[in-house]
Amino acid sequence: MRITKKDYSWNFFVNSMDMIFFNLGMAMASISTVLPVYIKNLGASNFEVGLIPAIASLGWGLPALLGAKIAEEYAVKRDLIVRVAFFERLPYLFIALISFFLANTNPRLSLYLVISLLAVSMFSMGFSTPSWVRMIEKVIDRNKRGAVLAIGTGVGAVAGAAGAAFVRHLLQNHGFPNGFGYSFLCAWIFFSISHIFLSLNREIPDRTVNGENFQIRNYFASIKTRLRNKNYRNYLIERTITFFGISVNSFAVIYLGKKLSLDDYRVAEFTALLLISQAISAFLLGFLGDKLGHKFSLIVGKIAQLFALFILLICDSLSKAYFVFLLFGVEYSSADVNGLALTMDLLSRKRKKELYIGIQNFILSLVSFTAPLIIGLLIDQFDYSFAFILASVFGLVSLVFLTVFITDPRKESN
Repeated sequence: MRITKKDYSWNFFVNSMDMIFFNLGMAMASISTVLPVYIKNLGASNFEVGLIPAIASLGWGLPALLGAKIAEEYAVKRDLIVRVAFFERLPYLFIALISFFLANTNPRLSLYLVISLLAVSMFSMGFSTPSWVRMIEKVIDRNKRGAVLAIGTGVGAVAGAAGAAFVRHLLQNHGFPNGFGYSFLCAWIFFSISHIFLSLNREIPDRTVNGENFQIRNYFASIKTRLRNKNYRNYLIERTITFFGISVNSFAVIYLGKKLSLDDYRVAEFTALLLISQAISAFLLGFLGDKLGHKFSLIVGKIAQLFALFILLICDSLSKAYFVFLLFGVEYSSADVNGLALTMDLLSRKRKKELYIGIQNFILSLVSFTAPLIIGLLIDQFDYSFAFILASVFGLVSLVFLTVFITDPRKESN
């Protein structure tokens, strides 16, 4: 039993729509902007605000190994994903209800509930990610993976920009907490639409599933075996170096604001430019990756990051600052679209693909959690310029490492 061209086309459509509506929902309940401001209004300390990105990073990776093991027992990955995705999306409905009925009367309890619900959502996402990547690898034609990720990311970024503008309207007209409540309610609606499209995937069952009893010793031995794969191991090393290079990006807006004495509203302009750049570059790099290999598009993204850091170091005007965020958008699209597509290419002929994905997400989540903390400490100890120069070194090393030590699976197969 094989998937047909008609099924491939159908899956291309439903997965594009899933990602578009999911990204729109994420914009309405952004962990970078909306949620931090919301819990700050609930009386959160800076430490509690910092829990949001920490939960997002750890939730994305820590459950991945367990999720990978459970995924091996499902012949149809979609069935597991749809079940877990319910718990990933439902918390936003409860956060909306908390905003309407509890936030004003008991803000402290509301704060604890919101953080707990966010953890449920993020850990559910991390648990299901290995299954989702494996499903996409199965249901999307190999030569169209970059395209579907490009459309989902690119159109999703445009929709996200519109969603962010709508959030601004809600907050200006309804304030705290109802404005946030409406925003979270809209997020849940968009997530639910995404969930429907997700459930419509046409997936052929795996021929074999792993139904063996779980033994922790054997499982960790299996992980060790996967890390002996040279190309895969080198890719993990390259991704780790990259994370240390791009972690400095989140400090750029603070640095530019101080150096150029910018008004707060300029942040909205930087965000808009970043999203527009991501939308355009996602389309270009996704389709380019399908034609020339996703390693090539990753190299383009790394070069854009190096140029962005160079401009950042010499930035003395608002126009140059705009270019920084345009180039950041190229790097982010490259990492999101081509990084995921290259992962699928690397695993196309491997057994236990879910385990490979789980290992990758687990390791990189720890890196994404610690790297910004280290960069922040370096900025406090030295200054921003030192951190940007160090990030440039990491970026150059990752570029060389990717070029020299990672073989493009497509060219290898040809």
